[in-house]
Order: sequence, then C-alpha cells, then structure tokens
Amino acid sequence: RRGASFLSDLVSATKRLPSDVEEGLWTLAAAGLATADGLEGVRQRLRGTLRGTKRPRRSQGSGRAGLHRRRGISRWWLLEPVEPLADCTEAVARQLLLRYGILFPELLHRDSLAVRWRDLARVLRRLEARGEIRGGRFVSGFVGEQFALPEVPEALRRWRNRDPDDQLAIVSAGDPLNLAGILTPGPRVPSTIGNRLAYRNGVPIAAMDGGKFIPLANSTDGAVEQARALLSVPISHANFRLEQESVATA
Repeated sequence: RRGASFLSDLVSATKRLPSDVEEGLWTLAAAGLATADGLEGVRQRLRGTLRGTKRPRRSQGSGRAGLHRRRGISRWWLLEPVEPLADCTEAVARQLLLRYGILFPELLHRDSLAVRWRDLARVLRRLEARGEIRGGRFVSGFVGEQFALPEVPEALRRWRNRDPDDQLAIVSAGDPLNLAGILTPGPRVPSTIGNRLAYRNGVPIAAMDGGKFIPLANSTDGAVEQARALLSVPISHANFRLEQESVATA
C-alpha cells in the first residue's frame, strides 16, 4: 500500500523482527510477487547474512544504525502481474498459407512480417499434426521443410498437366507474386511504386524497374516485345489491353 519501501521501513511498519520481514520478502520474491531495485539483498543472502546463517560481526555496525547500513540499500515493492503477449505466430502462418498456398523459407525473403522461419515451422508442424495442413516436398529445387494447404497438391497436379496458354500477366512489383530472382532465375525486381513485371506461363519474362525495361528471359516469338509495350503503360491499362486481346481471341 505504501509503494516501494526499504527493509527498515517495513520493519517499523509491521513491528516484526527484521529476520521475519526478511524471510517474508524472500518468500514473496521466490513466488514472483515481490522484487527489489538492487542486488545487495541477493549478495547478503549468498554471503550467508540472512536468517538461519552466520551473522556479521558487531564491528560492522550495532543496533538500528547497523540495520540501516546493512539492509537499507534496496527498496522492495510488489510485482504487478503482467499479461502475457499474445503469440501471433499462428495467425501469421495462416495468413501466409492463404497468400501462397505453400510455405518454405525462400518465400519469406520479401515478406515484411517480422517472424522467423523457425518460429513459423514450429507452428506449421503443429497444424500438420492436427491434420489442418500438409507437409511434404511440393516444389522441387528447394531444401528444407515445405507445408501446404490441403487442396494445394491436387491443384498443382492439375496445373502441371495443363498445356501452357502463353498468356501474359502484368503485376505490380509490390505484389507478393514478385518472386523474381527468388524462385526463378535472374535479377530481383525491387518492390517499389511504379515497378512492374510481366509473367508468361508463371515465369517472369520482363520487368520495368525505375522506368527502365529489363528482359528477364529469352523469347523468339515476340513475347518480350509484347511485354515491353504492356509494361510501358500503367498497369490498369496493360491488363485492360490483355483482357481485350483475350476476348478477341475467343
């Protein structure tokens, strides 16, 4: 009730023997209910100057003055209970699974979520044990554990068996799909405003980086030149032109 107090103050307020007050304080400290603002009490206890052990000689101080000098250095107070921080690792893991479908360490290179892979892997293993996700080797060329949503392996098989449609897709470099240079060969494209990528059959073939056109793949059928034309206009206009071309082809 009085806040932080020296041992001598507690002795005066409780009218109990100093040894009883000391023992009560250490019982509270051991239970995590009280603490002190210094280490002198710990040093004294380790030196055996507390109750039940050898006392210092009288030459170190006598009477109440000695008590002040020996025991009045640190103040004691009650520890307020601290609410444990909520662990958001599982929520982040679920968000990443919904974003990518599959998770492995390389996918986190561009992600701004401050969660380490080892923490995610611990949660992902738990989700796999519950049967909520699947573990395995879904993407070749990468070492380590991989985890996926239950429906993803079958979707991957369907896409693997489909014939390529050679359609272009223009995406912003700030999109999570910007994995150029991470999952695919070639340089990385910074995820800054104005940068864009052109994908063809899931592979980046060109990019616009800082207003400069950068081919990312070799193509002999004019796809790179088509990507150059689409990347030179705002992304909304590019996708509109692609939709118009798709309708005309149909």
